[in-house]
Amino acid sequence: MAKDQNIVSRGARRPTPVAVTAAPSVVAAPRKPFNPVQFLREVRVEARKVTWTSWKETWITSVMVGIMVVMTAVFFFGVDEVLSLGMRGILKLANAE
Repeated sequence: MAKDQNIVSRGARRPTPVAVTAAPSVVAAPRKPFNPVQFLREVRVEARKVTWTSWKETWITSVMVGIMVVMTAVFFFGVDEVLSLGMRGILKLANAE
């Protein structure tokens, strides 16, 4: 720290320290007791809103996922082979001394 940083010129006022206050305490609202019958009714209502895909859509999506998995596997196999070839070349150069 520079020496002149602690010097306060005449007429200049130092900033007053600000008191740090804690965050106000949060009071949780009282919770309603758990009602299993009402919960099951709400689950049934929500389950009726669900729309399921057809078998054709499910089959097409599954095939697309399978194709993407195979493409990704081939890609990473290729990258692995290229890096392996490069590392073998570097190690051959290092051992050729």
